[in-house]
Formats: sequence, structure tokens, C-alpha cells
Amino acid sequence: MSRAFEAGMHIRYGGTGVCLIDRIEEVAYPGEKPLRLCYVLKPLRSTGMEVSVPLDSEMLCARMHPLRTKEEIDRMLDEAAQDEEMEWIPERKQRSAEFRRILAGGDAQTLLRMIHCILRQEAALGERGKRLSAMDDNARKDAARMLDEEFGFSLGLTPEQASVYICEKLNKN
Repeated sequence: MSRAFEAGMHIRYGGTGVCLIDRIEEVAYPGEKPLRLCYVLKPLRSTGMEVSVPLDSEMLCARMHPLRTKEEIDRMLDEAAQDEEMEWIPERKQRSAEFRRILAGGDAQTLLRMIHCILRQEAALGERGKRLSAMDDNARKDAARMLDEEFGFSLGLTPEQASVYICEKLNKN
């Protein structure tokens, strides 16, 4: 069991977003291993909440990622225009499940694809005088909030400033 991260670092943790690794300690778990060595994460947007990630759980540790640098963010946004488009899923339940999966994963590239997909559908519906469903609009807002939070933290901006930065970079391409 190797430790890729240390206490005091900020990381991305799946759909939870930016977290501080507050400490690494043994946490009591019921079952075979009553004490497990865990990263104890404090999500920035949910003060008072803690998430324990056992170091011996490859699946959960795989959701932890270092924050992106400005160069990585800029490159991702520059490449977004050439990125593969996500197809709209016509069946509401399947689409909802896919959006939940994407949001839980928290991958910025996939979140950008999902936002573009929803915005394309919104434009197509608007041409027919229709509106996007609340579920789809909420998924778009959640994805945008996650990107604004992560990119803002990495760039030293507020989420609102990060939103403007992202829009400017995407509109430039």
C-alpha cells in the first residue's frame, strides 16, 4: 500500500470535487479489518463533512487525483473544441443514469463533453420552441459548478471568475 498523497495536499476526489487531505489515520470499519489506514478528506464546498478513503482500496484511491495546473487547464480548454462529441441519449432514464455516472466520476474532460452535449440539445429544442428538462439543466449546472470550483481553486480564482475564464477560453477557440 503506497501513499501517493500526503496530509495538507489539495486534490480532486471524484464527484466530491476539491478536497483537503486533512490527515491520514486509522479508522474503525466493521467487518474483517476493524481498523483501516485512511486518507481523511475535507471537501471544500461541504464544510464539516469528512470522507474516509481507505489506502488499501484501489477503487476508491483511483478517484483521487492531483489538481490540474494552469497549463493543463488551458490545454484541456484549447482542445475541447476538437474533442469527441458526446451523443444525446434520447431515453430519459438512461440519460439520467449516464449524467449521474459522469458527475460522480468528476473527470473534467467528460464533464465538458456532457455540458456541450446538453447545450447542443438545449439549442435544438429552442429552435422548436421547447425547453430543456429540469433534470438535464440541473446536470449541466452541477457539471459547470464542479469545473468552476476545481479550475478556480487551481487558478487562484473564485468559481465565478473561473466560469468567465472557461467561457472566454472556449469562445476563443
